[in-house]
Amino acid sequence: MNPIIMMLSWRAKKLKAGDVEKILSAIASISEEPFTLTDVIKRLPDDVKIDRNKRRRVGNLLQALVSIGYLSKPSERKWVKNAPTLSHFLSQHLLELSSIEMLSPRLPPAGGRVIGRRQKLDQTSSA
Repeated sequence: MNPIIMMLSWRAKKLKAGDVEKILSAIASISEEPFTLTDVIKRLPDDVKIDRNKRRRVGNLLQALVSIGYLSKPSERKWVKNAPTLSHFLSQHLLELSSIEMLSPRLPPAGGRVIGRRQKLDQTSSA
């Protein structure tokens, strides 16, 4: 299972990783800007549409996507994608992260630190 999908499913309780995948796919298929929660739900498979709890959690997932920057919220009931898909959005940030990691100074490994084992003293022989 994809770790990003797993983390998103943690943010939207009652949604399994497979549900999150379906919702992300529905969002990616939306071409009109901006879109509403109803637009997303219309594109979901029936197993998600008919479950009231899952439908309610779609909004929570959209809010989580706003918090990471994939979506923006220009008004109370509308969302806008900041990238065509989540993978496009994340790839930009992965490249930025890679360049940051390349610039950070690399510390040499810690000097030969030796960890000794303590031996348990036999109390009967010392008495």
